[in-house]
Amino acid sequence: HYKTNTFIELGMTSTKSALVFIAPGFEEIEFTVPVDILRRGGVDVKIATVLDDMSPVAGRNGIQISPECLSSDISEDDIFDLVFVPGGLKAAEALAASKSVGDIYTRHNNQNKLIAAICAGPILFNEHKMNYGRRITSYPAVAIRLDGNYKYSADSVVVDGNMITSRGPGTAFDYGMTLLEHLKGKETRDQVAEAMLCTS
Repeated sequence: HYKTNTFIELGMTSTKSALVFIAPGFEEIEFTVPVDILRRGGVDVKIATVLDDMSPVAGRNGIQISPECLSSDISEDDIFDLVFVPGGLKAAEALAASKSVGDIYTRHNNQNKLIAAICAGPILFNEHKMNYGRRITSYPAVAIRLDGNYKYSADSVVVDGNMITSRGPGTAFDYGMTLLEHLKGKETRDQVAEAMLCTS
Protein backbone atom coordinates (compact mmCIF):
# COMPACT_ATOMS: atom_id res chain seq x y z
CA HIS A 1 0.00 0.00 0.00
CA TYR A 2 1.12 3.53 -0.68
CA LYS A 3 1.92 6.19 1.86
CA THR A 4 0.17 9.54 1.96
CA ASN A 5 2.48 12.53 1.59
CA THR A 6 1.27 15.93 2.73
CA PHE A 7 2.90 19.32 2.63
CA ILE A 8 3.32 19.73 6.39
CA GLU A 9 4.71 23.26 6.18
CA LEU A 10 1.41 24.52 4.81
CA GLY A 11 -0.70 22.36 7.09
CA MET A 12 -2.53 20.82 4.15
CA THR A 13 -4.54 17.65 4.54
CA SER A 14 -5.42 15.11 1.91
CA THR A 15 -9.01 15.50 0.82
CA LYS A 16 -8.52 14.64 -2.85
CA SER A 17 -7.02 11.61 -4.55
CA ALA A 18 -5.18 11.07 -7.82
CA LEU A 19 -3.91 8.10 -9.81
CA VAL A 20 -0.92 8.37 -12.15
CA PHE A 21 0.21 5.66 -14.56
CA ILE A 22 3.80 5.00 -15.62
CA ALA A 23 5.28 2.82 -18.35
CA PRO A 24 8.89 2.33 -19.53
CA GLY A 25 10.22 5.39 -21.33
CA PHE A 26 7.99 7.92 -19.54
CA GLU A 27 9.17 11.54 -19.41
CA GLU A 28 10.52 11.96 -15.89
CA ILE A 29 9.86 15.70 -15.60
CA GLU A 30 6.25 15.25 -16.70
CA PHE A 31 5.79 12.64 -13.98
CA THR A 32 7.80 14.11 -11.12
CA VAL A 33 6.72 17.75 -11.33
CA PRO A 34 2.92 17.18 -11.26
CA VAL A 35 3.19 14.44 -8.61
CA ASP A 36 5.37 16.67 -6.42
CA ILE A 37 3.07 19.68 -6.81
CA LEU A 38 -0.03 17.63 -6.05
CA ARG A 39 1.51 16.02 -2.97
CA ARG A 40 2.69 19.41 -1.70
CA GLY A 41 -0.92 20.53 -2.03
CA GLY A 42 -2.15 17.63 0.08
CA VAL A 43 -3.44 15.43 -2.74
CA ASP A 44 -3.11 11.68 -2.14
CA VAL A 45 -1.32 10.45 -5.29
CA LYS A 46 -1.08 6.74 -6.10
CA ILE A 47 1.51 5.53 -8.66
CA ALA A 48 0.49 2.59 -10.86
CA THR A 49 2.62 0.65 -13.34
CA VAL A 50 1.32 -1.00 -16.49
CA LEU A 51 3.94 -3.72 -16.11
CA ASP A 52 3.12 -7.11 -14.58
CA ASP A 53 5.33 -6.67 -11.52
CA MET A 54 6.34 -4.04 -8.99
CA SER A 55 9.88 -3.55 -10.25
CA PRO A 56 11.10 0.06 -10.70
CA VAL A 57 10.13 1.61 -14.03
CA ALA A 58 12.84 3.45 -15.98
CA GLY A 59 12.04 6.74 -17.67
CA ARG A 60 13.45 7.88 -21.00
CA ASN A 61 16.56 9.26 -19.27
CA GLY A 62 17.12 6.24 -17.04
CA ILE A 63 15.64 7.64 -13.82
CA GLN A 64 13.74 4.85 -12.07
CA ILE A 65 10.47 5.24 -10.21
CA SER A 66 9.08 2.62 -7.86
CA PRO A 67 5.36 1.99 -8.44
CA GLU A 68 2.92 1.54 -5.59
CA CYS A 69 0.49 -0.79 -7.35
CA LEU A 70 -0.24 -2.50 -10.66
CA SER A 71 -2.78 -0.94 -13.01
CA SER A 72 -4.54 -4.31 -12.99
CA ASP A 73 -4.97 -3.99 -9.21
CA ILE A 74 -7.25 -0.96 -9.59
CA SER A 75 -10.78 -2.28 -9.15
CA GLU A 76 -14.05 -0.88 -10.45
CA ASP A 77 -14.75 0.37 -6.93
CA ASP A 78 -11.57 2.49 -6.88
CA ILE A 79 -12.56 6.01 -7.87
CA PHE A 80 -10.10 8.90 -7.86
CA ASP A 81 -10.69 12.63 -8.28
CA LEU A 82 -8.01 12.74 -10.98
CA VAL A 83 -6.38 10.23 -13.33
CA PHE A 84 -3.32 11.38 -15.30
CA VAL A 85 -0.29 10.22 -17.26
CA PRO A 86 3.11 11.64 -18.21
CA GLY A 87 4.35 11.62 -21.78
CA GLY A 88 7.29 10.05 -23.54
CA LEU A 89 6.25 8.44 -26.82
CA LYS A 90 7.22 4.90 -25.88
CA ALA A 91 5.30 5.15 -22.61
CA ALA A 92 2.35 6.90 -24.24
CA GLU A 93 2.02 4.11 -26.81
CA ALA A 94 2.04 1.50 -24.03
CA LEU A 95 -0.52 3.42 -21.98
CA ALA A 96 -2.76 3.95 -25.00
CA ALA A 97 -2.59 0.22 -25.78
CA SER A 98 -3.40 -0.84 -22.22
CA LYS A 99 -6.96 -2.10 -21.77
CA SER A 100 -6.83 -1.59 -18.00
CA VAL A 101 -5.69 2.04 -18.39
CA GLY A 102 -8.35 2.68 -21.03
CA ASP A 103 -11.07 1.15 -18.87
CA ILE A 104 -10.02 3.21 -15.84
CA TYR A 105 -9.93 6.44 -17.87
CA THR A 106 -13.31 5.69 -19.42
CA ARG A 107 -14.89 4.89 -16.05
CA HIS A 108 -13.59 8.11 -14.52
CA ASN A 109 -14.60 10.15 -17.55
CA ASN A 110 -18.12 8.75 -17.35
CA GLN A 111 -18.27 9.89 -13.72
CA ASN A 112 -17.00 13.36 -14.71
CA LYS A 113 -13.78 12.98 -12.73
CA LEU A 114 -10.73 14.88 -13.93
CA ILE A 115 -8.75 13.08 -16.65
CA ALA A 116 -5.43 14.49 -17.83
CA ALA A 117 -2.42 13.82 -20.02
CA ILE A 118 0.71 15.68 -21.14
CA CYS A 119 3.11 15.54 -24.11
CA ALA A 120 2.40 12.37 -26.14
CA GLY A 121 0.04 11.13 -23.42
CA PRO A 122 -3.13 12.60 -24.98
CA ILE A 123 -3.01 9.97 -27.74
CA LEU A 124 -4.68 7.64 -25.25
CA PHE A 125 -7.82 9.81 -25.41
CA ASN A 126 -8.00 9.21 -29.15
CA GLU A 127 -7.14 5.53 -28.85
CA HIS A 128 -10.00 4.99 -26.41
CA LYS A 129 -12.39 7.30 -28.32
CA MET A 130 -12.91 9.74 -25.47
CA ASN A 131 -14.45 13.20 -25.62
CA TYR A 132 -14.23 13.74 -29.38
CA GLY A 133 -14.80 17.35 -30.38
CA ARG A 134 -13.20 18.90 -27.32
CA ARG A 135 -10.19 21.21 -27.23
CA ILE A 136 -6.88 19.44 -26.70
CA THR A 137 -3.14 19.96 -26.86
CA SER A 138 -0.07 17.71 -26.91
CA TYR A 139 3.56 17.50 -27.94
CA PRO A 140 3.61 18.95 -31.50
CA ALA A 141 4.89 15.72 -33.08
CA VAL A 142 1.72 13.80 -32.15
CA ALA A 143 -0.72 16.58 -33.05
CA ILE A 144 -1.52 14.87 -36.35
CA ARG A 145 -2.90 11.92 -34.38
CA LEU A 146 -5.39 14.16 -32.57
CA ASP A 147 -6.32 16.95 -34.98
CA GLY A 148 -9.08 15.11 -36.82
CA ASN A 149 -11.13 14.18 -33.77
CA TYR A 150 -10.37 17.15 -31.52
CA LYS A 151 -10.04 20.93 -31.70
CA TYR A 152 -6.28 21.20 -31.48
CA SER A 153 -4.70 24.09 -29.58
CA ALA A 154 -1.10 25.26 -29.16
CA ASP A 155 -1.77 26.62 -25.65
CA SER A 156 0.57 25.28 -22.96
CA VAL A 157 -2.32 23.87 -20.94
CA VAL A 158 -5.84 23.26 -22.24
CA VAL A 159 -8.86 22.68 -20.03
CA ASP A 160 -12.12 21.57 -21.63
CA GLY A 161 -14.68 20.26 -19.19
CA ASN A 162 -13.12 17.52 -17.08
CA MET A 163 -10.23 16.98 -19.53
CA ILE A 164 -6.85 18.69 -19.01
CA THR A 165 -3.95 18.38 -21.47
CA SER A 166 -0.52 19.94 -21.81
CA ARG A 167 2.41 20.04 -24.24
CA GLY A 168 5.71 18.79 -22.83
CA PRO A 169 8.51 19.00 -20.24
CA GLY A 170 8.62 22.79 -20.36
CA THR A 171 4.91 23.07 -19.51
CA ALA A 172 4.98 20.54 -16.65
CA PHE A 173 4.87 23.19 -13.91
CA ASP A 174 1.84 24.95 -15.42
CA TYR A 175 0.24 21.54 -15.93
CA GLY A 176 0.85 20.47 -12.33
CA MET A 177 -0.43 23.76 -10.95
CA THR A 178 -3.53 23.56 -13.13
CA LEU A 179 -4.25 20.03 -11.88
CA LEU A 180 -3.83 21.20 -8.29
CA GLU A 181 -6.10 24.22 -8.78
CA HIS A 182 -8.87 22.07 -10.24
CA LEU A 183 -8.61 19.65 -7.34
CA LYS A 184 -8.03 21.97 -4.38
CA GLY A 185 -8.83 25.49 -5.56
CA LYS A 186 -6.87 28.62 -6.45
CA GLU A 187 -5.92 29.43 -2.86
CA THR A 188 -4.10 26.11 -2.48
CA ARG A 189 -2.42 26.55 -5.85
CA ASP A 190 -1.23 30.03 -4.89
CA GLN A 191 0.10 28.83 -1.52
CA VAL A 192 2.04 25.98 -3.10
CA ALA A 193 3.35 28.22 -5.89
CA GLU A 194 4.55 30.85 -3.41
CA ALA A 195 6.29 28.25 -1.24
CA MET A 196 8.02 26.84 -4.36
CA LEU A 197 9.04 30.33 -5.53
CA CYS A 198 7.06 29.67 -8.68
CA THR A 199 6.12 33.04 -10.14
CA SER A 200 4.23 31.98 -13.28
